[in-house]
Amino acid sequence: MKKRRKLNVQKTFCTISASFIIACILFYGFRFITLYLDNKKSLEAQADTLAKVINDNNKNDDTFKDINGDYYFSGKVDDNYVMYSNMLWRVVKVNKDNSIKLVSSDNISYLAFDDEITSFNDSYISKWLNTDVLTNQLDKSAITYNPICTDNITETNNKECENYNNELNFGLLSVAEYVNAGGEESYLNNEKFFYLSSIKDDEVWYVTSRGKLKSSSGNKLYGVRPTITLKANTIYTSGKGTSEDPYQVSSDTLFASFVELGDETWRVYEVNGDTIKLSLNDYLKVDNTEFSHIYSNDNYYHNDTTYGSLAFYLNQTYINDLSYQNNLLETNWSNGLLSSNYDYKDCLDTTVNSKIAMLSIGNIILNDNLNNYFLMSGNSENEDMVYEIKENGSMSEISVSSEAYVVPTIAISKDLLTKGKGTSNEPYEVE
Repeated sequence: MKKRRKLNVQKTFCTISASFIIACILFYGFRFITLYLDNKKSLEAQADTLAKVINDNNKNDDTFKDINGDYYFSGKVDDNYVMYSNMLWRVVKVNKDNSIKLVSSDNISYLAFDDEITSFNDSYISKWLNTDVLTNQLDKSAITYNPICTDNITETNNKECENYNNELNFGLLSVAEYVNAGGEESYLNNEKFFYLSSIKDDEVWYVTSRGKLKSSSGNKLYGVRPTITLKANTIYTSGKGTSEDPYQVSSDTLFASFVELGDETWRVYEVNGDTIKLSLNDYLKVDNTEFSHIYSNDNYYHNDTTYGSLAFYLNQTYINDLSYQNNLLETNWSNGLLSSNYDYKDCLDTTVNSKIAMLSIGNIILNDNLNNYFLMSGNSENEDMVYEIKENGSMSEISVSSEAYVVPTIAISKDLLTKGKGTSNEPYEVE
């Protein structure tokens, strides 16, 4: 006769208890996740999109016009500013689908359009925006495809576009958009030259420093004002749309942020891994006076060992006055020649090693209020000439023996930025 197995009370209790605990975890965990998702959906439903805020704020305003289903800001508008990716933009229009077309408030670079005009898509500016430079720096999380008008435009009163390229994130204003916004009598007239995306046969349209529309061969170094389109569901966080209190939307990037070092304010114009490059947000000053200097006694080459050159002054004299000099990284800076075909890559690809340098053709320029200062870009046909930015939104050559203002650049580790928010009011600080 077989013996009956005794029931292990303790083991049974443990099994039942474990099953109960697992069941509770699954039940309450599921409820927690469900409640979290429901709450998130509720908060998102309550949050205002930027398009809704703009539409509500301007629905009875004569400067907010319905043109073919898109709502354009038109005329002398002062409440269509947006801060995105630490850059100031202007709202051009709210599209039918509630996506929002923005254009940079200022020129952020100076480039030739191309030496052979075919289309915006094949231009140097499109490559600079979408392939080589800007696309690598700007926060693209809220950006969607940015339709670019591809019509051949022969008349400046053109207000409609029939054909678009819908494959690019970054573009320029078209003639139609500039006209619909009010042209020279609008907020888009910044009294500086800047290119448009529209083509006229074998020429390209641009805006003059007086706000007029003209066309040319595209080999002049004029301003670049990029356009982007924000997604329809972009969430508004704060702001009234003025230049002092622009509409704010979230973005996560060090690019274009402000950094306070000693008594000086700098801006991040390039983020490359753990290294960030900054340009001074003002002219270099000595005894509170704007400082000017010759570039060199020889040529465009940035040689910080040549006595009397600007490179020598920056790296042997100016650096000694900086309380943060030990934080500066020695790195490569663009110091190339602009060739006869006007390709900005010629300026960027040739580099020189130094601690303090200056901006080059092809760099992002974040303070368009500064002008008449040296760039580290020479001319391939005359190496005794370098480029400077002019007050009217163009570039010109200047002899290396001439004097001009100075806007220095430096590089530091991004790990040093331990305090602040990166805004102009609360810049990052280095401890």
